[in-house]
Amino acid sequence: MINLRQIEAFRAVMIHKTVTRAAQTLHVSQPAVSRLINDLEYYVGFSLFQRSKGRLIPTPEALALYEDVDRAFVGLDKITDTAKEIREFRTGRLFLSCMPALALSALPPIIHSFTSRHPGITVSLQAHSSQRVLEWVATQQCDAGLIGMHLEDPSVTVLPIASGELCLVMLPEHRLVQQAAITAEDLEGEPFVSLGQTQDVRPLIDHVFHQAGVARRMRIETQLSSVACELVLSGAGVSLIDPITAGSYASRGLVIRPFSPRIPFHYSAVLPAFRPPSRLVLEFLDEVKVYLANQLDNPFFG
Repeated sequence: MINLRQIEAFRAVMIHKTVTRAAQTLHVSQPAVSRLINDLEYYVGFSLFQRSKGRLIPTPEALALYEDVDRAFVGLDKITDTAKEIREFRTGRLFLSCMPALALSALPPIIHSFTSRHPGITVSLQAHSSQRVLEWVATQQCDAGLIGMHLEDPSVTVLPIASGELCLVMLPEHRLVQQAAITAEDLEGEPFVSLGQTQDVRPLIDHVFHQAGVARRMRIETQLSSVACELVLSGAGVSLIDPITAGSYASRGLVIRPFSPRIPFHYSAVLPAFRPPSRLVLEFLDEVKVYLANQLDNPFFG
């Protein structure tokens, strides 16, 4: 039976015209090359070379065979080049689905840095609610998702990325701006922009105020932290939102204060449960983890 090593020896002799050069190229001895050629001639049933003054002259049959051999090796070379490009992140596509809080603040600089280092990589980013992100990942419509919750779901693999605490955001002229931290009791009767009922932190927020016996004036609710911040900017009230979104609005004039009692907020990556993540996905998520850790270690309470 013909094997790949025999074909490699045949191709090397065809290219270099001598057994000596072919052996050097293949890093084997000259007798080994001669034996491979002899074995190949035995299996194909015809002579491949005529020996003349130390050189090998290809027979017409050898020339005909070499056409297919060379095409096959060109294909192998292309496969090798493609594998190298994938290994070195010089080609590929990354499909991401992300909660708006991160898509609008943290991910743009991360993606810019990542694609600058890997210019052959294309990134597709979709911003959805955390619940919608879960659906996209579970149905394998994206490579990875980023959500603002920590959960257990058999259809996805959940990787904790970072954890922080909800912050209070308000306008700089607010009556509470001089306080270093805000308690639930401070917000008695305060106009309050609330996160929607489908947010998994909403029950935690409601429980804190219920336990403190504090009534908020909840005139507006929204599913998105960024929209809550825009409403606070417009003068609609105060809001408790995730720390990454809060930090991104500090430059736009909102004042951020820690809130007591502590209400945790979790950022998680989700991956399809039945498909292993690529090296590209894992490297990107590592960058997200480092970026968020740096942001949360240096909260902006101006």
